[in-house]
Amino acid sequence: MPGGGSRGGGIPLDFRRGKTAKQVLEIEWVYPVWKPSGTTPTAADRTAAVEVERALPLEQAYALVVAGDRRPLLVLRECELCKGTDHALLSRTLDNEQIVLLTHWFRCVKLPPNVLSPDRAFSNLFKPTQEGDHIPHLFFADPDGSHRQELPGDQSQTEVVSLMFDYLERFYEQSAKAAIKELRQLLSQYDKLDEQELQLRGRMAREGEKNGPDSPKVKKLEADLTKIAKQRDKLKEQEKELRDLALRELSPAGAANGAEKAADGTSR
Repeated sequence: MPGGGSRGGGIPLDFRRGKTAKQVLEIEWVYPVWKPSGTTPTAADRTAAVEVERALPLEQAYALVVAGDRRPLLVLRECELCKGTDHALLSRTLDNEQIVLLTHWFRCVKLPPNVLSPDRAFSNLFKPTQEGDHIPHLFFADPDGSHRQELPGDQSQTEVVSLMFDYLERFYEQSAKAAIKELRQLLSQYDKLDEQELQLRGRMAREGEKNGPDSPKVKKLEADLTKIAKQRDKLKEQEKELRDLALRELSPAGAANGAEKAADGTSR
């Protein structure tokens, strides 16, 4: 899955989670950038054309943010108030684990506040159909822009989760609901191993200070740490299998129809 991770920009996840679970609970955002092509004219060639940044046609904008990814699309627009956070998607006070885990099966795209400027490459993704229409903070869509569903940014968690499951049921062969249930159980197993590791390292430090690093007890504790590392590796393999849901082959006719609707700005 491409892109760098974000831990919610200050949004609280379960503070009881250990280090391994916190690494899993990251949204892997991508930050698409379109750069104009062309070269700056030289003194010898003052007629050379230079392409400046502009609003791309909707179909091209979708193609660039999707970049060939077949997963459903989640696009979040930052504003000046929520810049650097995930506030438009996640709750500031409630447990966000389920939503974050569900994002693993979406292509998550984050765009900066200036995306609304008419001359910005991806501005047409948020262009209102009619003057005065509300501009969404985020939306979900198929990769071609069809089946688009917009959210204002202050929606309930229940609404977000229900919408995400709707997309996942259409896109994936296996049940995301079943996988989520097992993934949350797996997070608790990660926490158990992390706590055991923390306790072992504390005992090692105290034993090393008392009897030196070559103490037989230190060696025994090191062996126990190795066992924990192997158990964690096995859990990571299970996590990988749970995340690996097979994508369906969506109807080409439906995709073509959705692209046509997206091109004329129809909201679904």
